[in-house]
Amino acid sequence: MPKRGDTINKKTIVFIIILIIVALFLIMPSSSTYDFEGLFTIDLPPGQHYWNVAWCHEGGGLGCKNEYWERDAGCDINGKEVVVYYYNGSLLDAGQTDVGQYAVDTLNKSYIYQFYQSDGDLIVLKNDIGMHAVPPFMVGKISDDRSEAVFVGGCNLDDLKEYARSVEFK
Repeated sequence: MPKRGDTINKKTIVFIIILIIVALFLIMPSSSTYDFEGLFTIDLPPGQHYWNVAWCHEGGGLGCKNEYWERDAGCDINGKEVVVYYYNGSLLDAGQTDVGQYAVDTLNKSYIYQFYQSDGDLIVLKNDIGMHAVPPFMVGKISDDRSEAVFVGGCNLDDLKEYARSVEFK
């Protein structure tokens, strides 16, 4: 019969396993940096693959240059999907110079997004009419020279703000 100090007891083993699990969560990234066709980078949830589903590169589904969806997202935006919209100066009509204003106007007119709030350099738009193929929130970041804009759409506003803050224009 083994003595009391000769074997590791079950509580110690469970404690070690819990420590290992906690350590794994601490070192696993909560986001990965994605490069979208050399136009911009953004930190999004890891393990996703995004592809350009814009109907045409001169004016996609939301009047944008490029529209990126998660490869397996389907047509409905549920609680986890994130979509990314890119706007640039190639979309502007003669006399227009502000891509940020163009993007907001397009989203307001075409998809009934309403201004919801601003958060520092971010613009937050909301669509609450229940269109399942359109994200309820869009958070946008506009380049300093206002020649490019990226809007991130989805359901979790706090996450969208974090993603939009990470946008780096190239």
